[in-house]
Amino acid sequence: MRYGAACVEWDKLMNECRENTVYRATKVDVRIVDGPLDYAVQHREAIAENWRQDIQKHPSLFNGELYLAPEARFENGVFEAGFIRDSYATLMYWRKDPAPVRPWHIFGIGVIVSSDNVLIAARMAGSTAAASRIYFPAGSIDDHDVNEGRVDYDYNMQREVKEETGLDLRDAHAEKGYALVTGNRSVALFKRHYFNQTGAELIAQIRQVLSMQDEPELDDVIAISAAGMMGDATPTYVRAFADWHFGHK
Repeated sequence: MRYGAACVEWDKLMNECRENTVYRATKVDVRIVDGPLDYAVQHREAIAENWRQDIQKHPSLFNGELYLAPEARFENGVFEAGFIRDSYATLMYWRKDPAPVRPWHIFGIGVIVSSDNVLIAARMAGSTAAASRIYFPAGSIDDHDVNEGRVDYDYNMQREVKEETGLDLRDAHAEKGYALVTGNRSVALFKRHYFNQTGAELIAQIRQVLSMQDEPELDDVIAISAAGMMGDATPTYVRAFADWHFGHK
């Protein structure tokens, strides 16, 4: 890794966070730092071969920009990281890499919460790389989400939720701060957005939007109304957040 002793010390702080455990973050500061990403350089040939195989399975995949962080830390409620710009192909290889130490993938999740305390999850469409997996609508950081050298996670959440569901998170009441959960070198930054509509009303609205999209990213939307409802089709860190939510309203 590029950042020597400082990076090792930051990693030590992150590793003190128990995986699949919710922590409250009062501040998030993810800045863009100069590349290249050493991980991508070291695995260049394997990344290219993996991407060739992936696009054979999913021809609609697009190798756009993607950010990964060689360094990250969480201390006293403050999360900080340095992002390096790379490509989606690197992330696709990174997802399959079993190495315990590799860059951090850091993303925001704008959680839709209905007036009757239903969380709106979604099943990914078959054309996506995560087909049939169940998540809360969200997406990785790209260039649109960078403002003056730092990541605007609130904007990223608004953009992704709008694109996938048609809902505007600005119409909801957003909680302060974030719920931070780690899992397998991912850092998920959850922020709940409370809507005035019921779960049934929101789901009907989203399904109407999906019906008008030529190639929707989502196959369907799902109401999560209690702990334990999100099963093996959902990443462990997402399940951990959902279960925590119903115990910490």
